[in-house]
Amino acid sequence: MKKTLLMLVCAVLAVIFCTSGWAAINDPYEILNRYYQAIGGLDKIKAMKTSYVEGTIVIEGTGLQGTFKQWTESPIKSRQEVDLTIFKQTTGDNGQFAWTVDQNGKVQPLQDERSTQDHQVKLLTAEFDFLNRDSKNFKVTFDGTDTVGAATCYVVRTTNSINQDTLQQYFDTATFRQLQAISIKSDGRTNTRYFDYRDVNGVLVAFEEQSVEYPTMMKQVVKLTTVKDNIAVEATMFEPPTEDVKDFRFVNGRSAEDIPFRFIENHIYLMVNIAGKERLWVLDSGADMTVLDAAFAKEANIAVEGSMKGQGAGQLVDLSFADLPPFSLAGLEFDKQKAAVIDINPTIRQWVGFDIAGILGYDFLSRVITKVDYANEKLSFYDVDSFVYNGPGVVLDAPVAGQGFDLPVTVDGVYGGLWSLDLGAGGMAFLYPFAEKNGLLKMKGVDGLGFGAGGSSPRRTCRFKTIEFAGFVKEKPLVTITMEKGSGAFGDAFLTGNIGNTLLRHFVLYLDYKHGKVIVEKGKDFDRVFPEDHSGLTAGATTDNKIEVVYASPGTPAEKAGFKAGDIITSFNGIGTDYLGGVLAIIKMLREKPGTTYTVGILRDGKPLTLKMTLKDLYE
Repeated sequence: MKKTLLMLVCAVLAVIFCTSGWAAINDPYEILNRYYQAIGGLDKIKAMKTSYVEGTIVIEGTGLQGTFKQWTESPIKSRQEVDLTIFKQTTGDNGQFAWTVDQNGKVQPLQDERSTQDHQVKLLTAEFDFLNRDSKNFKVTFDGTDTVGAATCYVVRTTNSINQDTLQQYFDTATFRQLQAISIKSDGRTNTRYFDYRDVNGVLVAFEEQSVEYPTMMKQVVKLTTVKDNIAVEATMFEPPTEDVKDFRFVNGRSAEDIPFRFIENHIYLMVNIAGKERLWVLDSGADMTVLDAAFAKEANIAVEGSMKGQGAGQLVDLSFADLPPFSLAGLEFDKQKAAVIDINPTIRQWVGFDIAGILGYDFLSRVITKVDYANEKLSFYDVDSFVYNGPGVVLDAPVAGQGFDLPVTVDGVYGGLWSLDLGAGGMAFLYPFAEKNGLLKMKGVDGLGFGAGGSSPRRTCRFKTIEFAGFVKEKPLVTITMEKGSGAFGDAFLTGNIGNTLLRHFVLYLDYKHGKVIVEKGKDFDRVFPEDHSGLTAGATTDNKIEVVYASPGTPAEKAGFKAGDIITSFNGIGTDYLGGVLAIIKMLREKPGTTYTVGILRDGKPLTLKMTLKDLYE
C-alpha cells in the first residue's frame, strides 16, 4: 500500500494585472515573466525571505478534515504541521534534505535517490533557474491555449533534466493569474485549481486551492486563514526532531532472536498478540504503515474512522484508520499506534485458505533492525543503536525511500535500475512503465493474473538468464512483467521493478532503517532449485472452502485440458478435494514433475465433468 499519507499543496501567489489589448503570446518565457511582473516582480518576490501560513483542510468524502500551519524561509527551508484529528503529520526541509514525522511520531530523513532529485529540482526552481533560456536544467515550452472554467489560459509546460517531473501551468490570458497547475510525477498526478484571490501586502494570494490527486481521485480543499511574510522564524523550526519515537521495548535485553515464522506461498507469517487475540500477521516491507484487517478490527472492537483511497500493488484500495491497541510478539512489546484498516482477508483466504489479522509494515520494521533467515524460517530483531554486524554479508547503502528501500538489481546484464525491496511480494516483477519503455511487453511467457491489495492485474511470467543482486548472481530466474499500468504502485515510472520473495528466499537479510543499510548474506537455500508450477492453472479457495479455477493460462496444460474460470474442482485422481488438504495442497500437486497426469473432477454450472491434464515445463 503506497501513498496513504497526505501532502499539502503550498499556496501560490498571484496578482491581477490587466492585459486587455495585448496580442496573443506564444513565447513561454515571456508568459512566465509577465506572470511574475503581475505579482510584483522578481525583486519583490526574492525579498520575501520568510512566510507563515495557517489554514484548514478538507479531504472530501473521507471524513478527514483539520488544520495546518506552514513556515518557510528562502530558498527552500520549510516546516508544515497537519492535524486531521484522526492523525497528525509534520514535514519539513532544512535546506539540505527533506524529512517527515509520521502519524506515529517516527522521524525519517528523506535522502534516497528519488528524494535527493526532488530536492535538487526544488532548489533550482526556488532560484528561478527555469526562467533562464539557456538553463541546462529546465526546458520550458508553450503548449498553446486551453480553458479553465470560463477563462482562456496560456499553457506553459516545464520539464527538467534531473527527474521525470512535469509541471503544466495555466495562466489567464486577460489577467495572468495562475488558475490551474498540473503536477505530473513518476507515481501520479495532481491537478490544482486556485480561487478566492485576496490582497496581502500588495500581492494577490489564492486563499483557496482545490486539488485532485490521481490515481486515487482524492479531492483536497485547502483554505487559508492567515498569511504573513518576512516574519521572524527560529532556525531550529526547519530541523527534524532530535528525539525519535520510543513506542516499543524488548522483553529481555536489546534483542529478540530466532522467532519462528511460517513461510507459506512465498509470504512471511508470524504470530502477534493484540487485544488478547493471538493471530497470524504478514511481515511486509512494502506496506507504508501497519495494516489491520477490517473484519478483525470489528471482532476486536477496534473503532474505525475515515474512508479514503490508497495504492495497492496493482490497483487502489479502500482504507480507513484506527488506533491499534498495544500488541506483542515473541520478545517485543509495542505501545498503541495509528494503523490503516483495509479488507485484507478476501484476498488472503483465496490463496492460502486461512485468515490473518493484519500486516506489519513500516511502523514495525523501522523501529528495529530485522534479520530474516528464510531457509531456517527464523526472524531476529535488534536494537538499532547497539547492534554491530560482523558477518560475511554484503552491506548495501540504502537510504530509506519513503517507507522502504530501493535497491539496484540487474536482469540479464541489461535491465538494471532501482527495485523496491518488498517482503510482502511473492515474486519478482518489472513495473509497467519500465517494461513498456524497454520492450518487455512483447516477450513470450506465461500469461496470468497478479493478486494483491486492490484486486487483480494482468501479468506475464518469463524465464530470464540471470539476476544480479548485491553482487550475487542467480541463474534462470522467473520474473513477472506487469502488463497494464493500472492505478497502483506497479505504475511507478521511477522504479524498475519489485523485489519479492522468490529471489529473497535464497538469502539472509538484515534491514536497518535508521542507518539506511540492507545487509545480504547467502542463505542455506542459495543454490536450491524451488519447485515451479507446471500446469498454468490458478486456483483459489471460495468463501465456503471450495476450490475454484480462477484462471487457465493460454497455451498451458490447464487450458489444453479445458479448464475455465469458475470451474469448481471436486477431485484429483478420484480423491475428493476435502481429503487433499485445501488449496495449498492443490498448488503443491501442480508443481509435481513434468509428465505427471491428473484426472480432475470439476463442476461447471452445477454439472459434473472430468478433465485430464498432463504437467509440463511451461518455459522450455
